Amino acid sequence: MSEVMTRSEIEAQFPDEWILVIDPETGPDLRVRSGVLAAHSKSRDEVYRIAIAIKPSRSAVWYNGNPVPVGTALLL
Repeated sequence: MSEVMTRSEIEAQFPDEWILVIDPETGPDLRVRSGVLAAHSKSRDEVYRIAIAIKPSRSAVWYNGNPVPVGTALLL
């Protein structure tokens, strides 16, 4: 779990899944550009459970699909 991947690489490999990246690198627009893939799953709850278990100091979570699942609140 130490290989840095670009957002494009992550999104190409894990469509329609929730993504957890630790130590994300962001651009001026605060969009994640790269990071260490820590978890991916069709289940948002599973990704959150992993985040809680590993307690990263810096992380990002997003849904890699369209449309966003019903009942998901977006924070912009």
